[in-house]
Amino acid sequence: MHEEIKLLFESFGCNFTYYGNTHTAQNKEITYEIFNALNKNGYIEEVQKDLPYCNFDKLFLYDRYIEGKCPVCGFEKARGDQCDNCSSILDPKDLIEPYCTLCGKREIVFKKTKNIAIDLAKLQPQVEKFVKERSKFNWSRNAINESEKYFKNGLKRRDISRHSKWGFPVPLKGFEDQTLFVWFDAPIAYIGITKEWQDSKWENYWMSEETKLIQFMGKDNIFFHTIFFPATLLGANLGFSMVNTIRSYEFLNWEGKKFSKSRGVGMDLEQALSVVKNPDYWRFALMAIAPENADTDFTTDGFAEAVNKMLNGKIGNLFQRVLMLIKTNREIFDSRVEIDEGVAGKLDELYSKYTKHFKNIELRDALKTVVEIADLGNSYMSEKAPWVLAKAAKDDKSAAKDFSTIMNLLAKIAYYTGILLFPFTPDSSRAALAYFGIERDPKFEDLKKMPVLNLGLEPKPIFEKLTDQQIKKIGSYS
Repeated sequence: MHEEIKLLFESFGCNFTYYGNTHTAQNKEITYEIFNALNKNGYIEEVQKDLPYCNFDKLFLYDRYIEGKCPVCGFEKARGDQCDNCSSILDPKDLIEPYCTLCGKREIVFKKTKNIAIDLAKLQPQVEKFVKERSKFNWSRNAINESEKYFKNGLKRRDISRHSKWGFPVPLKGFEDQTLFVWFDAPIAYIGITKEWQDSKWENYWMSEETKLIQFMGKDNIFFHTIFFPATLLGANLGFSMVNTIRSYEFLNWEGKKFSKSRGVGMDLEQALSVVKNPDYWRFALMAIAPENADTDFTTDGFAEAVNKMLNGKIGNLFQRVLMLIKTNREIFDSRVEIDEGVAGKLDELYSKYTKHFKNIELRDALKTVVEIADLGNSYMSEKAPWVLAKAAKDDKSAAKDFSTIMNLLAKIAYYTGILLFPFTPDSSRAALAYFGIERDPKFEDLKKMPVLNLGLEPKPIFEKLTDQQIKKIGSYS
């Protein structure tokens, strides 16, 4: 599954310095180092607890193997550790009318057993101070609000061992038959995977005050990244780097329902690419509705509009018209003619707006700014009608100059659009910039100098509209 998921990410245009694993010798070593430090510092406790046990399957149930009604919001499919609907952190005992997801039966009893827990209550003052200080570094509002809610209610002891065969065995005598809870060692794997990547360099990142760590997540993981993992590192007090910025997204829903593979709601990555093979279309459309501040809905109509009207109709259309007009009128086009400074100033303003959004990690707004730049180009073209000047240029030298003035600015707008699109639609951006002689991944520094257009290339559409068949197929998943 590790290799399969890595391949899927790469199919979507994502690449990694290193795509590691949680279940490695390096992560085990660091996990035990942190666990032992927590134990030595007095934050690990042995607790007696009633855990869910399925009388039919004859085994203790992990949190994800028990479901029932959420006591907070009434959601019927809440899990033993968390409710997907309201994001409440739960205990299996909290569930109303619980059942075993393995056999589907309600033959669940709670058996007393001993476990290992981390005492978050003791660590609350440290964690609260950490959140107060670090949340100034551009944390998402929901990350701050969720953390404050837990502090207000008071942090409690949290079990970190399970009756499970999968995971790292608890390194304490008398608990050899238990393993460490996945949410204990999985965040530590950020460190472990870096060590797995390069044993000689990992400390440069994870034991340095200069490190600026940014983490992205869904809002259902906020507790584990703003409270649980920081508490683990603070309690161990081994000098590990702590997160600076947390960007936690709200939920993306499918046609008004929550995504659920088990319940057949929505598409997964493989299904998406089987219908629309170009990942750039998905990247663009999903970022256009990214749930940065509130839950958003993916809809078939919305996807079709993002691709057909925005990506193809605005951005692709701009490229195609600019390139074709220059190529077919190359005999009158002069790239040395000065551009319209007034409109060029508007382009610079939009570029400043784009970079500000990126620095603030407001990626959806950055993408919207790229569309605004394309709108600027399309409006300018419609207003100036350079094709009329091209016809008049045969008998009028001033018309030829005016044509070049307009087209030089439009070429600059298209060039900016191609570069600024790169984080969102990398393959298409590369294809567009090939007309400007750039045969590599673009950089922001490339905007300082306008390259010469490669008029030897025949302009081809950068994007294409979705077919009715593709739209219908996506809709069938609803």
